[in-house]
Amino acid sequence: MPTAVEILSVGNELLLGNTINTNAAWIATQVTSAGAEVRRITTIGDNLPDISSEIRSSLQRRPGFLIVTGGIGPTFDDMTLKGVAKGLGRKVRTDPVAVKMIRIHYARRFGGKPMQLTKARVKMAQIPQGSVPVPNPVGTAPAVLSTVGQTEIFCLPGVPSEAKAIFLASILERIRAKARGRAYVENWLRINGIFESSLAPIIDRVMARTPTVYIKSHPRGIENNRANIELHFSTFASSRPSGLGIIRKSVSQMRKELRGRNVRIKASKTASWNAD
Repeated sequence: MPTAVEILSVGNELLLGNTINTNAAWIATQVTSAGAEVRRITTIGDNLPDISSEIRSSLQRRPGFLIVTGGIGPTFDDMTLKGVAKGLGRKVRTDPVAVKMIRIHYARRFGGKPMQLTKARVKMAQIPQGSVPVPNPVGTAPAVLSTVGQTEIFCLPGVPSEAKAIFLASILERIRAKARGRAYVENWLRINGIFESSLAPIIDRVMARTPTVYIKSHPRGIENNRANIELHFSTFASSRPSGLGIIRKSVSQMRKELRGRNVRIKASKTASWNAD
């Protein structure tokens, strides 16, 4: 089974629709390309009980990774780390390594000029006991890693540039290591001339013959009274070659099923898999 990953996005702005949750989409793409599987993406507000509840709920499912974004800054509504601590049954403490990271950031940003560590700035160094700060290459607030059993909980800033930088520097390789070489492989077919309701039983038959391949249909509108549908084939496999072989078999089965039905078929995207 692929390594399970859950993503928890924290922020009232996400629930209000003021901010599009690009972090979750980007992280999900990276996780999948690394050979792991995103099982759940949850969005909640800046609310202490909700954060702690979601942490406990996720740990009951025992994912390999829980990646939390948002709510680790200096303002009053940044309460993710307190919520994580509460969910873990731990206290929050000021971590000296995190304080040092914050000092270094301000020194670099302001040309070595000493900056007073105000209460708001120290807040970014207050992390759950037993957790460790993770360097933030482009921002102020360190990320935080908490480990519970087999689950690694990473708390990242909500600023996309910071979340991406930390993920690439400190998380991606850990996910690849747990994935143990598993690969995600996908392919797309564009089909013209059959409605989704007619295609549904065909998809069922092909999936029955290649049960490790998931086939998803995406209607793309009607043109000259002919339906356009994209079919997405995907699988996780022990290696790229085996995954590609499985996908090719499934695509071949689909082409055979559609033969003689007056439909046009073409590959709309090439197969892709996890990067080295």
